Amino acid sequence: MVAKSLVLLHNCIDELKCATGEDSVSEEKQPNQQSGSAETSQSEAVESAGKPLSTKAKETEMLTLPEGFEPKPMPERTPSPNTARLSVGWRIIFRIGDQKIPLEIGDTLVVGRGIEESPGDVDLDLTPHGAYHFGVSRRHAIMTLKDGYLYLEDLGSTNGTRINGFQLTANQKYRLRDGDEVEFARLRTNIRFRNPDMP
Repeated sequence: MVAKSLVLLHNCIDELKCATGEDSVSEEKQPNQQSGSAETSQSEAVESAGKPLSTKAKETEMLTLPEGFEPKPMPERTPSPNTARLSVGWRIIFRIGDQKIPLEIGDTLVVGRGIEESPGDVDLDLTPHGAYHFGVSRRHAIMTLKDGYLYLEDLGSTNGTRINGFQLTANQKYRLRDGDEVEFARLRTNIRFRNPDMP
């Protein structure tokens, strides 16, 4: 009777060891499985790091406006009788800081940021003047010569355009005047007109 009890006890102990052994093996596998997933995610991160940035990374970022800033709409500007009429051959001088950028006035002038893929898309490339940092869009604005007057139009830029602090409505033309302060996003310029006879 005792012998049978010992045999049964021995068998129970063997079964218990087997069960414990299986559990320990399964428990040992779990860290390996977790480690495997970590290795997989790490390899995915390495692969993604090697991939080129998407074109969206180069898009113009929306700048945060100063607290309490409320843009004022640009009022209508009618030309005075003594206003000189511009024509092809006149120049517009953009002053940015201590630099002056002369451009001959044509039928249209596009302002923005030049890119390597299509450098001819803009006539006034503001890239050397920190255009991306100041929030200037690639095709930010366009100037159009019409009936002897030069008009500025924002092309739906990310951060807008202002004349003398007044916000321009996108895709609407506003007449420029000699001495105007024009802001393309946060990049501030002053403009002057020069006729062909002036140096």
